[in-house]
Amino acid sequence: MEKKNKNKEESVINKNEPDWYYNNKKDNNRFIPYMCVDENSQPSKDCYGGWFYKTNLYGPVYNAKFAKLKNWNYVLLTANVKQKDLLISNVKEFRKQNIAVHLMTLEDIIYLDNPGMGYSLMKQLLNFVNEYNLDIQGVHIDCEPHGHPNWKNGNQEVRNAIFQNYIRLIEECRQAVNEVRPNITLSAAVAWWYSSLTKKNKLDNGRGYDLVNKNRLDFVIPMIYDGAGGTAERVLNCAEDYLSDNASTVIGIAYADYNENLSSTVATIVERSKMNHPDYFNGIAIFSNHHYKDWGKNLDDIN
Repeated sequence: MEKKNKNKEESVINKNEPDWYYNNKKDNNRFIPYMCVDENSQPSKDCYGGWFYKTNLYGPVYNAKFAKLKNWNYVLLTANVKQKDLLISNVKEFRKQNIAVHLMTLEDIIYLDNPGMGYSLMKQLLNFVNEYNLDIQGVHIDCEPHGHPNWKNGNQEVRNAIFQNYIRLIEECRQAVNEVRPNITLSAAVAWWYSSLTKKNKLDNGRGYDLVNKNRLDFVIPMIYDGAGGTAERVLNCAEDYLSDNASTVIGIAYADYNENLSSTVATIVERSKMNHPDYFNGIAIFSNHHYKDWGKNLDDIN
């Protein structure tokens, strides 16, 4: 039987990808990153979700339904490939609820001393994703330079050395993503003040555009808590550097800083950010599921 020659466009089409992926590809054929989808499974900038831990306590069905009840449309999901069945089930249950899944990885500062490990570990995770055909939308790096033991008392030279290892780490991760699973988003949690320090010439390569570019990340998620947040105004001030650097940003805040005022605070942050930075503001990330007061309660009692 004579084989038909496929044209270039046909040869790259994956039937598992939604239509918008092909309709909206840029001229360079690079994947258009996104953190969440809307009710029609289309990419959206109206993202509301966060970091999701302790996934083994109540089970995948509970986890996904809890997130849905909190109106989350994406999760940064802690991922352990050694707990294969749990991870696979969690991804499937979140996706059943139309919640985008970004697997969290490199959750340790040890990689800052061995940035070359980023490539092999990211590749291992993505090979696992491909092997089990997991429907994920991204991967999320949770390795924080300022958590390194030498950062606190180190001089500028020491801190820069740590930070440049971090830059290399995310570049190694980007290479692995591009090679193994190029049609997913790469994001990372960052300190809200990296860009500010760089503008003051106290840190190299910490501006938003240093971190978010084709060789590194698609999104940054500045962690505006541990004393930095507490009000919408303080959060907006802390997020301003990355947004004004024209870096695609999801603003990270802690549930514990707001409790019953969370909804009103988020509404203010979203309204102001959309008005001032419509091209680069992409939503909110909550730290985290297990800090909600009703985490673990019967689903019928979740507010």
